[in-house]
Amino acid sequence: MLPKTSGPIPNNVLPPRLSNRVLQLCGFVLIWVFSAHASAGELDLDDSVLRESKMYELSGADESYSFVEQQIYRGEAGSALNRLNTEIEQIELIRHRYHEDLIVPLTLAGDALMVQREFDKALDNYERARHIARVSTGLFAESQLPVVYREADAFRRIGDLGSTAKREEYAYEIAKKAFGDYTLETLDSLYRLADFYLETYNYLSARSLYNRALGIIESHQLGNAPEAITALRGIAVSHRLARFPPFYVHSANDNSRFEGPRPGLTVSDLEDQHIAFNNFPAGEKALQRIVEIQRKNTPEDSEALAQAITALGDWHLMFGRSNAANVLYKHVATEVDATTQLPASSDADAPADPAGPMVPDTPTVSETQLPSRFADPTLIYFPVPNDPSVPKTATPDQGQKGFVKLGFDVGTTGKIRKLKTLEAYPPKLMEFRVRRSIRQAVFRPRLENGVAVVAGNQSYTHYFTFYPNPEDYIETEAASSSPEESPPPSTAEPEDDPV
Repeated sequence: MLPKTSGPIPNNVLPPRLSNRVLQLCGFVLIWVFSAHASAGELDLDDSVLRESKMYELSGADESYSFVEQQIYRGEAGSALNRLNTEIEQIELIRHRYHEDLIVPLTLAGDALMVQREFDKALDNYERARHIARVSTGLFAESQLPVVYREADAFRRIGDLGSTAKREEYAYEIAKKAFGDYTLETLDSLYRLADFYLETYNYLSARSLYNRALGIIESHQLGNAPEAITALRGIAVSHRLARFPPFYVHSANDNSRFEGPRPGLTVSDLEDQHIAFNNFPAGEKALQRIVEIQRKNTPEDSEALAQAITALGDWHLMFGRSNAANVLYKHVATEVDATTQLPASSDADAPADPAGPMVPDTPTVSETQLPSRFADPTLIYFPVPNDPSVPKTATPDQGQKGFVKLGFDVGTTGKIRKLKTLEAYPPKLMEFRVRRSIRQAVFRPRLENGVAVVAGNQSYTHYFTFYPNPEDYIETEAASSSPEESPPPSTAEPEDDPV
């Protein structure tokens, strides 16, 4: 039986009204950012994942295009593009420039251009394909969705988040008109828009959509089924990010890092994305509900249950309730992991955080080393510090990689102690900022025999980009530092939490 924390786990508590990708966003670890290394003819990882989604399936794409599509994503985008351009010319010659047979080849040609990183040209193709689809099948025809989502991806690649938001919102409107407001078929588009709002730090907008998804699911009598987990996780993540920003924030009025397009929603209370209120109870209820759903519907999936309980423990730990968190961790370690060989980390399927991958240097224990996911501390929160200011005279190719490596112990409450700088390059440039952020970091503590213990000799390395112009940095950093932010004289610190 799961031990109680601040209250019993509710069986039927749901708000009046996520996608697995969101859980990798914040799902109680900081992940996000697919590492892309595309060259002409080589597909980025994130594209290859997205293309497997049903959202990108083109209606009317018969087997005659399957070989071309394979070429695009197997390093032969140039050959595929030539073939598609020939096909487009033939259709225009035999029929006309706005015939619906052009939708598929124009879209695939856009895909080939995306792989070649010709984003503007790809957008031209997608726009034309979307226009033909609207003319041929109606202004809000479902057949537009694969093209609209491709447009959104292209705008995201060129950094135009405003246009990305418009396409994502338009796609959701199409889905609502095509399938109906409260149908399960709209969930994919709803989740995708909610994910986008979460990525761009519009947490209240994202939460509004996750609550709407939960309402749709409940209206189909699935509120206690696994289908509700995605929405519940999204609600919890939105509350967590609102309370614990992924970037270091100097004051309550500092929203400089929270840049993103304003959502196209009409509800007035969504205009301010940084309202401060108690996020703990709502997030706790959502995570408790996930535990109950996992226990009742998939009791044989012990790993899913362990992840759900661990996430609930992380929630308590983040809000300073280390005793309740450690009770939950002990339950997982002694009653779940003890009977099943499980991967060490419960974060393999967690949402990616906008801040990017942040992991401690100390390797996480693997299944082949120890059966427990608590053998070493796990970083679950780290507010990313600002990179050094870019000198006005700098050019992008002058950027160099710097790093700060810190050493510390992790206490039983998940906070660091005995902090010291082990190595830094360039010296002094980012030490204070990284040290300031690591003091706010939260680690899932190490357990021994189900009891949280101090883990000594831990380390963490933060990497950043800087531009080699020492004179400019001295002036810039001095101007941007307030008196209370001046670094401490010593590189070692006293213990922050008693053991």
